[in-house]
Amino acid sequence: MEINFYKLQIGGNDLLLVNQINKATINPDRIPSISRNICKRSKGVGANGIIFLYSGRNKEIKMKFYNSKGRADNISYDAVLCSAKYIFDYGIAGSKYIVINSDYGIFTVDCIDSISFRITLGKAHDENGELLYENSMHDFSKQAIIDGRSTVYTPVTLKDTGISVFFANKQKTDKKEISNYFRQLKKKRQYRTAFITIFNDEEIGVETYSQYYRRDNCFISAIAGVSSVINGLCDRELTIFYRSDTLFFQWDKDNNQIYITGQPAYVFSGSFYYEQEN
Repeated sequence: MEINFYKLQIGGNDLLLVNQINKATINPDRIPSISRNICKRSKGVGANGIIFLYSGRNKEIKMKFYNSKGRADNISYDAVLCSAKYIFDYGIAGSKYIVINSDYGIFTVDCIDSISFRITLGKAHDENGELLYENSMHDFSKQAIIDGRSTVYTPVTLKDTGISVFFANKQKTDKKEISNYFRQLKKKRQYRTAFITIFNDEEIGVETYSQYYRRDNCFISAIAGVSSVINGLCDRELTIFYRSDTLFFQWDKDNNQIYITGQPAYVFSGSFYYEQEN
C-alpha cells in the first residue's frame, strides 16, 4: 500500500505529514513500524517525526505525532505549525485561526497570512512554578560546575523546562558537554539547552546540541527569548535566527503570554510503499 505524504520543515526541523482526515486508511497497529521506516534517512524518506491528521468531533482536526523511533510522542510546537500550514493551504479549516486537537491538549494557531503562523506557548515560570516577569533588579542566572569549569545558565519553564546559556565562540565539544550535563540532571523530564548569541536588542542567534532528545525548535526559541528578556539583554519582541531559518518571539506585556511566529515550508511531497499484513 502507498502512503501519500508531505515533507515540511521549520527552523531546520523536518517533519512528514499524512492526511487521514477524509478516510483513515492506515491500520493504527501498523503506524509505529511505518513511522520508524519512513523516517529513516538511509532507506526511508528521512525526518525527525511524522504527523497524522484525522477528523475529530464537530469538524475539528485531530492530530497524532510519532517520533523517528516509531513511538507516539508529545506534540511539538513545530509539528503544530507545520500542520496549520497544510490545513490552511488546503482549505480544510479556518482562515484566521486553526484549532488542532490532540491527546496532549488543544492548540490554537493564528494565521497571520499564507506564510506566517503564530502559536502561544503559555506563560513562563521558574523551576519552582513561580510566574516570570521582566525585572531588571532580579538575577535569574544560576551556576553549574561542568567538567571542572563554571557555566552560568538560566532555567525557564514553559511546557517543559529549558536551559539557556549565553556564549561567545563556544566550541561544539563544550556545547555537547553542557547539553549532556543538563540532560542527565533530570532523566524523566530532560532539560533542553539553548545556546544564545546576542546580536542587538532585537535579534539573537540560537543553537542547540540535540542528539539525545526530540527537536522542538519553537520551544527552544521561546526559552531563549524569555531568558534574553529577563536578563535585561533584549526587548520583548525578537527576531531569532535558528539554523537557516527565522522565528519571531513576542512576550505580551498585558497577558504575559509567550508567542512564536514561524514560517513552515514544504520541502517536497511523494508516496511511500509499505506491505500490508494479512
